[in-house]
Amino acid sequence: MKIGIDLDEVLADFLPAFIEYHNDTYGTSLVREQFHSYRFWETLGGTREEAIQKVYDFHKTLYFKNMKPVLDSQESVDILKQNNDLVVVTSRQDDVAKVTREWITQHFPNVFSEIYFTNHYSQNGSSTTKKQICNSVGVDILIEDSLEYALECLNSKRRILLLDCPWNRSYELPQGIYRVNSWKDIIDSI
Repeated sequence: MKIGIDLDEVLADFLPAFIEYHNDTYGTSLVREQFHSYRFWETLGGTREEAIQKVYDFHKTLYFKNMKPVLDSQESVDILKQNNDLVVVTSRQDDVAKVTREWITQHFPNVFSEIYFTNHYSQNGSSTTKKQICNSVGVDILIEDSLEYALECLNSKRRILLLDCPWNRSYELPQGIYRVNSWKDIIDSI
């Protein structure tokens, strides 16, 4: 079975690293539970462009390079890779592809057969969608934290496991999308 796994908030603890960076840099006191949307400008204030620029600035820091893996993700993907083909499907930009590949190699060595970037919110190059990637490579199960991407990728042959996060809690899930609370739940669901 081919399993597509999102990177940020599923494998990589992006938001805690970003919050630490933002609090240290801008003197804020943000916490994860404040992010009821992954559209950062809705939590940070300011414009969409300003929030995107803050993320681009974050990409250039050690906070980004040194972010931690999500709890239990390393052990869990080691279990999943035994009988499945695992691929990363991330909305990260091509500009951070090199550091992203290095981070994955460091924390998840020899686990993923491929890493796909959609180049979302990019200032350079063209982008694609997670749906296009999942369809073209034949993803059977997608593990995701974004309800928006989960809905985009849902079809009658693909199951979506939605990792519970503050930004996806206030929605009722359609058939085919299943809420999971942890990597243990993910393993139990597959």
